[in-house]
Amino acid sequence: MSDQLPLVGRESELRAALRALSADGAVLLSGPPGVGKTRLAAEILAAVPHAVVRCYATVATSRIPLGAIASHVPADLPASQGASLLPLSSVRAAAEHLSRGGRRVLSIDDAHLLDDASLLVLQHVVRHRLTRVICTARPGWGLEGLTVVDVDALDQERANQLLTTALGGPADASTRHLVWANSQGNPLYLKELVAAGVHSGALTATQGGWSWNGPLELSGRLAELVDLTLGRLAEPQRRALELLSYGEPLEPELMPIPRELVDMGFVRIGDDGRARVAHPLYSARLRATCPTLRARAHRRALADRLEAGGADRPGDAVRVATWRLDSGTAESPDVLARAAEQALSAQDWELAERLSRAAVARGATSRVGLVLGLVLMYQRQCAQAEDVLAETMAAGGDVLTLIQVGCTRAFNLFFGLGDEEAAVAVLDEVTARELPPELEHAVLFFALTFALEAAPLPIARLGGELLIAEGGWAATAGRQVLAFADQFAGRYTEAIARVEDNHDAVLATAGRFPSLANAANGVRNESILRCGDLAQAEKRAAQALAEVIEEGRWSVTQVPPRVLLSQSARLRGQAAAAVRITAEGVPESDGRPNSRPMMWDVLLLAEFAAAAALHGQSDRAERALARAEAGLRPAWRIAQFAVGAARSWVLAGAGRVNEAMQAALDNAAAARAHGAHSEEIVSLHDAARFGADTSPRLLELAKSRRDPLTTACASHAQARALRDAAGLEEVAAAFTACGATLYAAEALAEASRLSRLHDRPREADRLERQASALAESFDGATTPGLVVTSTLAALTPRQLEIARLAVAGLTNVEIAERLAIAKRTVDNHLHTTYAAVGVTGRNGLRALFGQA
Repeated sequence: MSDQLPLVGRESELRAALRALSADGAVLLSGPPGVGKTRLAAEILAAVPHAVVRCYATVATSRIPLGAIASHVPADLPASQGASLLPLSSVRAAAEHLSRGGRRVLSIDDAHLLDDASLLVLQHVVRHRLTRVICTARPGWGLEGLTVVDVDALDQERANQLLTTALGGPADASTRHLVWANSQGNPLYLKELVAAGVHSGALTATQGGWSWNGPLELSGRLAELVDLTLGRLAEPQRRALELLSYGEPLEPELMPIPRELVDMGFVRIGDDGRARVAHPLYSARLRATCPTLRARAHRRALADRLEAGGADRPGDAVRVATWRLDSGTAESPDVLARAAEQALSAQDWELAERLSRAAVARGATSRVGLVLGLVLMYQRQCAQAEDVLAETMAAGGDVLTLIQVGCTRAFNLFFGLGDEEAAVAVLDEVTARELPPELEHAVLFFALTFALEAAPLPIARLGGELLIAEGGWAATAGRQVLAFADQFAGRYTEAIARVEDNHDAVLATAGRFPSLANAANGVRNESILRCGDLAQAEKRAAQALAEVIEEGRWSVTQVPPRVLLSQSARLRGQAAAAVRITAEGVPESDGRPNSRPMMWDVLLLAEFAAAAALHGQSDRAERALARAEAGLRPAWRIAQFAVGAARSWVLAGAGRVNEAMQAALDNAAAARAHGAHSEEIVSLHDAARFGADTSPRLLELAKSRRDPLTTACASHAQARALRDAAGLEEVAAAFTACGATLYAAEALAEASRLSRLHDRPREADRLERQASALAESFDGATTPGLVVTSTLAALTPRQLEIARLAVAGLTNVEIAERLAIAKRTVDNHLHTTYAAVGVTGRNGLRALFGQA
C-alpha cells in the first residue's frame, strides 16, 4: 500500500470546496484527525490553476509569533512592544506579502494550531479577500469569512471502496468488517491498519482476494498515531478512559464520565445514555498499555459496582462473570453458568466456552454442558460436542433441559456427524417420557428437519400436515416444513407464498424459536433466485450475509447467503466473483481428527467447486469436489444432489463434456426419485447445455410451475433439441430478463452456430455480436456452450470435444484413453482443427477458447 492514499468517496466534498473557493474565495475543510483533510486539500489545489503558498501549523510553531507563515513574510516586521501581537501595519504588510503577485492560493494545514500573530494575518487576508484561501482544521475551529466544508469519516461502503483501491484488489467480507469496525471509516487509521496487517503477516493476498487471519495488533506507525492522540490526556483522564475501555458501554451509575473527555472527543454518549470510548483503537491501545495489576483493579472495581447495584439486567451476569474471571476473583459457579448461557444467546462463542469451562471447573453441571456442547458444535468439533452432550443428557435434569440437550445432540449427530440412526435414537429417548404438547411438537419439528434431508419429500410433507392439524405454534412450524418441501420440490412461487402467509406467526414465536425466522428467510431467498429474480435475491442475500458477519454468528450460517450469491454470480457469468464469494467461507482443511465438515460445509465446497470449474480453475475445482465428496454422509440427500451438480461442472471444466452430461443426467434421476425437483431442474438443464435432449421432462416440470427461470430453462432445452435458432434467440431474451446472462449468451452462441451451418452468415454474425456483447461483462466464465466465434463454430462436435480436452491440458495419449480412440485419430483431428481455425498449436487453441 502506497504512502499516498487514493482519494475515494470524496466527490461531493471536492465539488463543494471547489465551488466555495471559486465563489467565496476562502474555504475551511473541517474534520477530526485522520479523515483525509490534507489529502482532499491537495486534490483541490491540484485542480486550481494558480500558484500555491503552502503553510503548515504545528504544535511547535504555535508558540512562535508568525511561526506557521514565517518563510513567506518579511523577517523584519516590527512587533508591538512587550507583546506577541503585531501592530496593524505589520499585519497589513505580512498579508500583502502573502498575496503578492495576484492570483495565488494560500494553503494552511492544521489552522487550529496557528499562533495569534499568524491568525491576525489570516483574518486580514480573508476579510479583505486579498487572495484565495484554503485551510484544514479540527472541528470547533473557525474563522469569519471561511466557508466550512465538513469532512467526516467515510461510511462503510466508501471505506470498503478505499480498502479495495488501496490493496489493489478485493478483501473478503470478514476482513472488510474487521477493518471497518476498527477504523470506523477513518482513512488514516484504515491505511495504517492495513500496513500493520501486511507487516505482521495477518493480512495476506490469496487466490480469492485479501484475507485477514489472526489477531489485530496495534504496533508500529498505527500505535504511534493512537499514542499521539491519547497523549493529550492528563493522568487522571487516562485512568478514567482506561476504566471505560474495560467496561464499555457503561451506565452513568457505574461510572460518571468527566465532561472534558466528551468535549475532547474521547468519549461518546449513546442514545441509551451509556458511555463508550470514541474510537475502538483508543480502547485497544489503552488496554494493551495498561499495567496488569491496574487492569485487574479496573475489572474488579467494575464487578463490585455492578453487583452493588443488583446486576439484574439482561447481560449483567456476563459482564460480572467476565470481569471476575479477568480480575482473578471469580468463585460462584452459578454466576458463571448463567453468564455462559447469556454469552451463548449473544452468540459470543469464545466467551461462552470460556465461561462454561470455568463453571464446570468450579462444580457446575446440567445446563452448562448444553452450552459447552453447543459451542463445540459451532466450532465444528462435533465429535467432542457429542461426548459432552451425551454426558450431560445422562446426568438428567428437568424436562425442558432434557428436551433442549436431546434435540441439540440429535441435531449435532445428524447435521454434524451425519449419523441419522443415532440422531433418531436420541429423539426416541427424549419422547419416551410424557411431554407437554408444545415440547412434543418441537421434537417432531426437529425430526422433520432430518426427514427433509434424508427421506423422500412426501414423508416430510405428511409430518408438516400433522403439525398444522395441531394448531398454535405447531401449525406455524408445520407451515415452515411445507415451505421447505415446496422449495426442494421446485415449487418456488408456492414456497414464497407460504413464507409470506406464515410471516406474522413466525415473528410472534421468534423469542422462543428464532431458527424459524432464519429458515423462512432462507427458503424465501433461494426461491426468489430460482424463480428468476436475481436482483432481489442478491440484495436479500447480501444483506443477510452482512448481518451474519457483523453479528459474529455461527460461521456455517454464512453458507446459505454465500451459496445463493455465488449461484447468482454464476448465472450472470461472474465466475471470478463466485469463486471469491465461496472461497471466503470455505473452512480450512486442517486435518484435525475431531474436526470434520458439517453438512453446510459440504454445500459450500460443492458450490466453490462449481464456481472454480466455471472460472477455468480445474485443479482447485477438483480439490474442492474431493473434499465435498469425502465429507458427504448418506443421510445428507439434498447435499448429495448439490455435490452431484458440481461434479458435472468439474468434469466439463476438465474438457470431459460427455461424462459431464451423463453425470448431470444421473444426478437429475436421483433427485427425481427423492422428490427434489429443484435439483432435478438444474441438472436437467445442465445436461441440455452439455448436449442431451432433456426437453420433454423439463417442459413437464415447467408446465406445473410456471416461474420465469424454469420456463426459460425448459424452452432452452427444447430449442436446442429442435435446433431452432429463432427459438434460442427468444430464450436468450427471457434469460436476460431474469438476469441469467450466462445462459442467454450460450443460447445466442448456439443460435449463431446453427445459423452459420444453415448458410445464414449475416444472421449468424448478428447473433454472435449479441453473444459477445453479453460475454464482455463476464469475468472468466468458460462453458462448453460459449462458443461465440465463427472460427470455432465451424468445427465438428468431435473436433470441439478433442479441442476442449487439449485446452484442458490433456496429452494426446490421455485424450485417446479418455475417448477410447486411437492416438493417431487424436493426432489427425488436432492437425485438422489447427488448420481449420488458423492456429499452430495448443496455445492458439487456448486463445480461441478465451483461456490464453
